[in-house]
Amino acid sequence: MDIDLSFDGGIPVLTLAGRFDGAGAVVFDQKTAAIDAESAQWVVDMSSVAYLSSLGIRSLVVLEKRLKARDGGLVLAGITPLVERVLDVSGLENVLRIAGTRARAVQMARAAVATAPTIEMAFGSIRATIRRSPPGESAIEWWAPDTVAGFERELLAVEVKDLGIAFGTGILGGPAAFEAPRPFVSTLQFAGMSGEDDVAISDFVVGDASQLMPVAVEAAWGVSGSSAAIVDLEGSPFGLLEALDDIFERGISPSPAALGFVVLAHTDGEPPGLFAVAIAFDPERTQTSLDPEKHLEGAAGQIPLPSGKRCIGSAVTLNVRPALERSSDMRSELRQDAALESLRAIVGLRACAQVTRARVWVFAPGKLRDGIDKLLTVNVEGDGEWRPEWDAIVRRLYHDCGSVTLTPLPGGFMSSTYKAVAYDHDGRRTLPSVVKIGPVALTRREQQANREYVSRFILNNGTSVLGDAQHGEWAGLRYNFLGVNGPESRLVWLYDQYLQRSTPEVLALIERLFTRVLKPWYAQPRWEQISLYRDHTPLRLFPSVIETGEQVLGISADTKEFVCAELGVTLPNPFWFLKHEYPKRAAESRLWYTAVSHGDLNLRNVLVDERDNLYVIDFSETHPRNAVSDFARLEPVLKFEMTRIETDDDVRSLVEFEQGLTSVSSLDEAPPFVYRGDDPLVSRAHAAITLLRRYADRATLFELDIVPYWVAMLEWTYAVVCYRQVTPRHKRYAACSAALICRSILQLERRVG
Repeated sequence: MDIDLSFDGGIPVLTLAGRFDGAGAVVFDQKTAAIDAESAQWVVDMSSVAYLSSLGIRSLVVLEKRLKARDGGLVLAGITPLVERVLDVSGLENVLRIAGTRARAVQMARAAVATAPTIEMAFGSIRATIRRSPPGESAIEWWAPDTVAGFERELLAVEVKDLGIAFGTGILGGPAAFEAPRPFVSTLQFAGMSGEDDVAISDFVVGDASQLMPVAVEAAWGVSGSSAAIVDLEGSPFGLLEALDDIFERGISPSPAALGFVVLAHTDGEPPGLFAVAIAFDPERTQTSLDPEKHLEGAAGQIPLPSGKRCIGSAVTLNVRPALERSSDMRSELRQDAALESLRAIVGLRACAQVTRARVWVFAPGKLRDGIDKLLTVNVEGDGEWRPEWDAIVRRLYHDCGSVTLTPLPGGFMSSTYKAVAYDHDGRRTLPSVVKIGPVALTRREQQANREYVSRFILNNGTSVLGDAQHGEWAGLRYNFLGVNGPESRLVWLYDQYLQRSTPEVLALIERLFTRVLKPWYAQPRWEQISLYRDHTPLRLFPSVIETGEQVLGISADTKEFVCAELGVTLPNPFWFLKHEYPKRAAESRLWYTAVSHGDLNLRNVLVDERDNLYVIDFSETHPRNAVSDFARLEPVLKFEMTRIETDDDVRSLVEFEQGLTSVSSLDEAPPFVYRGDDPLVSRAHAAITLLRRYADRATLFELDIVPYWVAMLEWTYAVVCYRQVTPRHKRYAACSAALICRSILQLERRVG
């Protein structure tokens, strides 16, 4: 890395070019150690830095601390998007000052020099040293559950890192962790919540893990951004609240309507240390800018100050005296003093012991805002289910955006899927993406399947996982599609294409799905032992199939025969077969072809763009299995979801259609089309099913045995009985279909025997 040093009005300006890696860090450290400059405000022009490593970050932080000891600091200029992201992920984007241009950086450094002098003054018997910080933005924030995305909720679901430095009442760990909200404190290094009563032990989480801790907030207030000054206090034992009042009155000029305070202090007694976060405000000046019912004046536990100001806040007693080193910034001091063994209890500001020494970071807010404003704006369309925890998940998934609108995509069974339209912080629309939220275990399976079977085989026609997030029992994934060319690309389900387009066009899409997109899976079958009935039992996902069959259809699983009035024949009872034959056959194995299979392939997890490109999603069940599984999974979808089943005549005609489909005895035999109804989608279903079976035959290298296909299809035929969104007629048709499949299996077994 090349480094050029120049001076602009006494401000050292280092212009870097190249890779700020380990070798570059050595050059940087040597160069900066040799600079002898009167100004403690330096500019680092990084517009030509293409790469920043952890060692480069360490060099920047070390220099920043060195300059801070002289009341100075760095201003980074012209950072590239990659470097900006590295700083953001490292948590330094809000620690190191950043300017868009070199000229702006020099301007900021000069302004900091002008305001940097240290002021010595006395507050009665208290000696105060005030060190003004370089100009920066800060805010006082309030958090309330009725301000999120138009939804009214009892508690607001966020994470500690969202709150930052804050205090209030809530539930650390999320709504399920405790019965009622309690006082809590959150910081950049730890979070804690008080016990159930005055004698109970407070609970704490420390380190990086604390930042991801869910918090269900009832009400909270906090500070964010850069402190305006650091005030060191020392004297005979004094009251913390009175000292904060003095700072408000005389330490900051001009006096604002409100100030935020973060305090580390030595106490006159036990425990010896104290951390506090507080907000003081002038009630006469805040009435015009704040809603007194929601914001500062409506806060519980207000404390009157001698000047007439009011104060709210909370404190944590410490088992150690904070180091209060002059060179340390707030994060460094908290990291040093907030070890788990150092934290004792959360207490109110009135209960704090007298103080002998303190360091106070003073925040002079440029604005007082709803805390949710700094997070992603989440808009959810439609009337479907939306859980409070999902807001936190979406905000983490789209942390790089300013807003996102989610539209439900129907069809999910255990997870909820949404089409996402997101805009960055400058209002530019990002590429189309999809959000999927479900139980943690299910989401983790999907991530693993993406790594093993999607990115390695069908990358451009599958989903690319851009991020994942977890909150409580739920986890979410953010997908996009590599083949999509721009933000205006239109994505619709194959389900909609099936209904709207002609049969030849639909068949062409299905052919493309299997012969182009998913061919890397099915074109590499392996001949190995499988257990058909164990692998394809419907009871894994639908354990109540047998009971539901009796309750809804009146078919007892203890009777071997099933009367199919629609055909006027007696068939094997499919529920008896499931209850009695499946357990007996579970241990049976046989040689058959296996291949990577989607596991839940249907018309609502295949998307089509305006150019008829296909994209497959939902891979939580993807792994090697019976090679005909996906083809057999789609057939019930075409029969039970895509045909008209409104009258008894519809059911009768479809059962006759089903009898024709199950009359064949091998995979290569085209099923006859037997149908006397007038639904045109039945002929489409027949054409598509014929095509599916042809591909199933190819995937098994033209093995003729159709029993593995029947057993795989039974798994999803039984399942229809448990579907809540279908009518009793659908379930009757499914029962008849299952009975006909069972008859075909038994007939083929007798023929072989």
